[in-house]
Amino acid sequence: MKTQALTRPTDDEVNALIYTRASMDRQYLMRSTDDQETDCRSWCAQQTWRVGKVITDANRSASQWRTREREGFEEALRLIASRQYDAFVTWEPSRAGRELLAYVQLRAACQEAGVLYLTKGRVYDFSRSDDAFMMGLEFLTAEKDAATIRERQLRTVRLNAQKGHPHGQLPYGYRRVYDTTTGVLLRQEIDPVQADLIRTAVEEIMRGVPVNRIITRLNREGVPTPKKPTSDHSRGWMNATLRQIIKNPTIAGLRVYRGEIIGDADWPAILPVKQWEEVNQILNDSARRVRYVEENNHSHPRWLLSHIAKCGYCGRPLVRFLGVIPRKDGSVRNNYACQHTGCRKISIDVERTDTYVTATLIGWLSNPENLAILSDPEEQWLDRVKEAQALVAELRQRLDDAAKEYAEGRISLSMLSNVEQRLTPQIEQASKAAVPPVTDENLAALLETDDIETAWNDLDLVERRRLLKTLLDIRIEKAPQMGGKFDFGRIKIAPRFSPTSTHHWQRVHRETEVVRSA
Repeated sequence: MKTQALTRPTDDEVNALIYTRASMDRQYLMRSTDDQETDCRSWCAQQTWRVGKVITDANRSASQWRTREREGFEEALRLIASRQYDAFVTWEPSRAGRELLAYVQLRAACQEAGVLYLTKGRVYDFSRSDDAFMMGLEFLTAEKDAATIRERQLRTVRLNAQKGHPHGQLPYGYRRVYDTTTGVLLRQEIDPVQADLIRTAVEEIMRGVPVNRIITRLNREGVPTPKKPTSDHSRGWMNATLRQIIKNPTIAGLRVYRGEIIGDADWPAILPVKQWEEVNQILNDSARRVRYVEENNHSHPRWLLSHIAKCGYCGRPLVRFLGVIPRKDGSVRNNYACQHTGCRKISIDVERTDTYVTATLIGWLSNPENLAILSDPEEQWLDRVKEAQALVAELRQRLDDAAKEYAEGRISLSMLSNVEQRLTPQIEQASKAAVPPVTDENLAALLETDDIETAWNDLDLVERRRLLKTLLDIRIEKAPQMGGKFDFGRIKIAPRFSPTSTHHWQRVHRETEVVRSA
């Protein structure tokens, strides 16, 4: 790089820019950076330089593995380039950076603007090759030190993980006890209040209580969130917050390293491992996820099957669509329709579809044989679900392998179609077996009533939608011809879960029939 020949100011005219940085200053107390500034000002005074500005990066790493940008250093580079200052000052080179890239940026800026560099009480001139070389060695040493520190930290973390010791952020449900003299961590123990919240929430989820209902209760009771709110308008507890807490293996007394469970931890478990695995199977069931929407929100559901019934072609959810073309009798068309670009092949009347689906469900719930399936889940259902999930993964991999074979020209299209026709029913059957049992206290209360239909009609729309989504898979096929009589046969309804081998779905209504399944 070509260095400009500049006329340097005399010592008493030098305007200095001081930069300080601390890697660990989470409370922003500025103790370390204050000490750095004191020494830098003393050196400037010895040079009879005037301090024009001080820039500080608190709680900022300067290594290549940093997770946060150094806004102060970027500002310092801009000020150097602006030629408002004649000298740049740091306590030591590692404060400016612990990687060669920072040195290259600083050297280029100082050479271009003719700015001196003062560090550790000595002035360096980057226009001199020996000064530039010596300072390059300083930054290279700082980069090596950062790499050594990182390697040492990683070894310590790995050893602590293998021993089951805690590390990192304190998980919700626990508290840590430290030695009052040395500050060394002694143990991680259960926080009684937070642990009771977790256990209560898990028991409710296992009984079928929606997560959003638990969240609403916690917010109404004013229970503090894991992190302090950032403003007075914080939303408080959210679905994702509670799900993240319960899905954390820490509460089951398990040690995680790099995202994988590697063994037991040395802290007590809040939940037994089996219960933790069962509740996570329920949380992973997408059909049981209900998005929390305030009643006064425009997104609050108003239609029974919107985003529940699926398109028989593309498999995407149908939405309520108010058609612009009226019927022959002049009434407005109110349909569920597939609005996905590239499909849009399905459209069906809202009112008659809702009536059909409701009658089918009520008739099915009134069948004692079906009632037994819902009220008596097997004790070892977790093993059954895991085996089914493994089978689904294996079958899908076989189907993917066949598609790859076809793409590479090793099998014909007819052979690929044959494989798909054979594997698809097996995947659907295994997917049903992978669904956790429905243990829902609201559903149990509904089934215990003398008049299920009346009790169903007394439920609010949100609860009816939740139960439908939990129990049934509803798909709408394309009409054989445009117009004409409403065809109930287009509505295909099947249970989401796998019944016992002796169970058979029966006709429950004169115009309706649930799809037969062994």
